[in-house]
Amino acid sequence: MTLYNLTNATSPDGILIGVAEAVPVLPIMLLVFTWFFVFLGGSQKQSSRYGYADMPQWAVLASLSILLLGLVMSITAGLISLPILVIIVALNILSSIWYFMSKGRIDN
Repeated sequence: MTLYNLTNATSPDGILIGVAEAVPVLPIMLLVFTWFFVFLGGSQKQSSRYGYADMPQWAVLASLSILLLGLVMSITAGLISLPILVIIVALNILSSIWYFMSKGRIDN
């Protein structure tokens, strides 16, 4: 009798599903990490290069990146559920509204 049966570990998605079953919050934390990585990394690089950071632009780019990652993760059953995808789409809508309402405040 084994303590832990590893699912199909021959493929990366099998390993990811096995880990997600053991730690259910892992896919959500992966999306949160990706959002912060793109948002903070991009805005910091733009700030060091141009002297200012367009935060709404990086919020939209980070939201779109997690939308694409979430859609890929939703193909594999058991990683991302429908409520998480709804939250991601709502985040995209809110960051897009922020972006379109804030254009014109930065004078080049």
